[in-house]
Amino acid sequence: MPTPPLLDVQRIIDNAPLSAVQRKAIAMTMAAFFCDGVDALVMAITAPSIAAEWGTTTASLTPAIVASLIGTIAGGIFLAPRADRYGRRPVLIVGVAIFAVLTLCVGAVQNIEQLVALRFLAGIGLGAVISNGFAYGAEFAPSRIRATVVTMIAASATAGAFVCGLVASAVVPSLGWRTVFVIGGTLPLLLIPALLRWLPETVQFLTLAGKHEEARSILRSVDARAVDSSAGPLTVEIPRKGDKPSIGLLFAREFASVTLLFCVVYFGAVLLMYFLLSWIPSVLTDAGFSTEQAVFASSICNLGAMIGGIILGTRIDRSRYPYRILSLAFLVAAVAIVVTALSLGSLVVMMISLFVVGAFSTGTQMGVFAVTTEIYPAWLRATGLGLLTAVGRIGSVVGPSIGGALLAAQLPAKTIFLLAVIPAVVAAAGMAAVGALTTSRRRNPAPSEEMVAGVAEPERDPA
Repeated sequence: MPTPPLLDVQRIIDNAPLSAVQRKAIAMTMAAFFCDGVDALVMAITAPSIAAEWGTTTASLTPAIVASLIGTIAGGIFLAPRADRYGRRPVLIVGVAIFAVLTLCVGAVQNIEQLVALRFLAGIGLGAVISNGFAYGAEFAPSRIRATVVTMIAASATAGAFVCGLVASAVVPSLGWRTVFVIGGTLPLLLIPALLRWLPETVQFLTLAGKHEEARSILRSVDARAVDSSAGPLTVEIPRKGDKPSIGLLFAREFASVTLLFCVVYFGAVLLMYFLLSWIPSVLTDAGFSTEQAVFASSICNLGAMIGGIILGTRIDRSRYPYRILSLAFLVAAVAIVVTALSLGSLVVMMISLFVVGAFSTGTQMGVFAVTTEIYPAWLRATGLGLLTAVGRIGSVVGPSIGGALLAAQLPAKTIFLLAVIPAVVAAAGMAAVGALTTSRRRNPAPSEEMVAGVAEPERDPA
């Protein structure tokens, strides 16, 4: 009897229409990222009010903001890679539970030391959700819309930050800043039962783990005919070669160059994002704007990121040169930052320029997450994204720290904004280098070198 042909699980997902199980899985991931976005920005939004209540300066709260980011690094390095060994689903749910409980506890803090400790621990959960969530969404998405799905997931975090700003501006004056943390912790706690019910494990992980019957059950919900018409064993495009997922493998011969270049991109892009978002309310308040105007400006920047990220994702799905698009987008962000610095005397112009800054800084970083999901094979994807997220979070620590130092030095708001041009240019250069590397590999493939999924850009229809 002839051996049944292998069934490539990713090809089944790619060829089938988007099923109900995929839509639910992606929706649950977006909901987790929405709560993640609320938690990620809650400290920056409430910093002026905390400082006023405790009789200190916003710059003195820098350790609390940085503690959350350091926790995110720890979560990306130590917790997120566990998803390649134990599954995307449990690590994602545990991450949500961690930052939910620890954020809720902030409502009872009495001093900066307690605040720093709780924000660090909450950051561990945030780090697990961010990198693992991108891997999860990418594996449930067909390749034809993968960048769009990943940027929609990322945009959900930005939507959470946007809503957090709006809620804070309405709630803080009457109920106080602690209420924002209570809301930020309660929302993800309420989400956990839904995640337990509607968040399945990815078929790629189940296949690699040898849980073929569970994988087949999910695949039947995606395309019953493709699975039931053959009794062949399931496989993934690039199988594991006996190696356990580890950060060391990310610097192996076939991964090293692109991993290092993406480290530069993530560091610059996330430094830029957090340099701006962590201190926009405080910088604008010091520049003479009211607290309500400053918080609203931060929300406008997040709204731009949400819209810009989704538009870039759809563009990437249609383009043969996604890295070129992302590099140019970072340069647009640099120009918009200059315009913002020069328009601080006009509220309307400043709001418009901040919208553009959000669209082409944070929004472009969403596009970077989207193309990164294609770099590593499924069995190493969460580890790769965990490392790059951690590297980015180093930038997220450096960014707010620099911002806090600049505020403490009482530099003008214009100067602070202009300095943000530097990481935007660094990210643009790194992205251009990635594009040059992939173009070179596509034109001159090494016969003995097994190409990494996504390092050679996928063939796309010209845009």
